[in-house]
Amino acid sequence: MIFPKKNQEGFVALFTVLITSVVLAMAIGIASLSLKEIVLSSTASDGNKAFYAADSGIECALYWERANQIPTSLFSGMRCNNLLPLEQDGPTGSDPEVYTFSIPFGEVQDAGDLPPLCADVKIERDFRTGSFSTRIESKGSNVPCDDTTNPKKVERSIRVTY
Repeated sequence: MIFPKKNQEGFVALFTVLITSVVLAMAIGIASLSLKEIVLSSTASDGNKAFYAADSGIECALYWERANQIPTSLFSGMRCNNLLPLEQDGPTGSDPEVYTFSIPFGEVQDAGDLPPLCADVKIERDFRTGSFSTRIESKGSNVPCDDTTNPKKVERSIRVTY
């Protein structure tokens, strides 16, 4: 039996649409996976930057805490990354004594901008227990110190006690 020619043309058009749909679905799936991988690797990179900012904050605090054993002069002339702390509070008058400061890290892209990374550092000195103890906690972030609303902000924290 011989089929009319117009029925065969409809089958070819239907087959072409089906093949095109399968190829398009595969391309969209691959693109979706690639986008997720890009976002994941970007988040990991931001986490590393935040960790290194926290580590830099710890190192700066350790240096200045060791160099200035007199509590009232803890921030006297303090510089990290050749920059002065943006915000700093001296002893709060409580037991234990608490000092805090924020310090920017990283290279500045444009003149007048803050460096791209930030560390918020808290130093607690406790004299009450009979033996002197210090706890330093640094929270590093992948955004500048003045950027508090960025939805892509990643923080990492490090604590040192001795």
